[in-house]
Amino acid sequence: MSIKSKMDKALLILKNPRVLLEKQNYILILSHMRSRSSLLSHVLGSHDEVCGYGELHYDYPKKSSLLKMHVELLKDTGQSTTKGFFLDKLLHNSFVVSNEILERSNVHILILIREPEATVKSIVKMGEVTGDKGYLDVEAMLKYYTNRLTYLHRIAQEYEGVLIVDSDDIVNSTAETLSEIKNWLGLGAELTSSYKKFKKTGSAGHGDPSLNISAGEIIKTQNDLALEFDPTMLNKAKEIYSKVTGLKAS
Repeated sequence: MSIKSKMDKALLILKNPRVLLEKQNYILILSHMRSRSSLLSHVLGSHDEVCGYGELHYDYPKKSSLLKMHVELLKDTGQSTTKGFFLDKLLHNSFVVSNEILERSNVHILILIREPEATVKSIVKMGEVTGDKGYLDVEAMLKYYTNRLTYLHRIAQEYEGVLIVDSDDIVNSTAETLSEIKNWLGLGAELTSSYKKFKKTGSAGHGDPSLNISAGEIIKTQNDLALEFDPTMLNKAKEIYSKVTGLKAS
């Protein structure tokens, strides 16, 4: 971090002392690529009680990591308020969230998942849009998906109060799903299907780089991309997806 960046953040804290003085609340969306996590983050971030809408690419090994998170979010959004929740999403196993963080009563863990075939099709489509050849490797993306859901399954089993959301429900049962999330967080006003666009909306590396996220409204999209899947790998992906959705139903 540059000296200027450190000074900017120090000034931000001085202007917003409640960042240090008041207990904050947090939402961590633990998910995977192309799960509609950008869509849900924008819906949440558009609520008056939530600050944050994208992906910070931060680790959360200790309590001070949360301070770093909400200072960055205040800087990014230009908000001066610290009421409600600060939000980040994590999509990869390489980003650490420690037991100390996961066990905190003021950290709300939302696990967001999507079925494997649609997920991988969407990842490959993203690779075509961004030119990232790594995303075009179907087997590698299935392996990523399976490994990620294995981690999410463990988190869902080990920690109380975790909310599991299937992303298809966001577009197929929008009102009911947003109401469930609103009640889980204890928000005052309802979450709505329309949302704001933010400074980094649509920027690669901060969420969905496609034009869909700029719609400002929850919409159901169609991906008819024809892909060949290794049957064994696809079955493993489906099995772990079913295990996570099984915990949702229990």
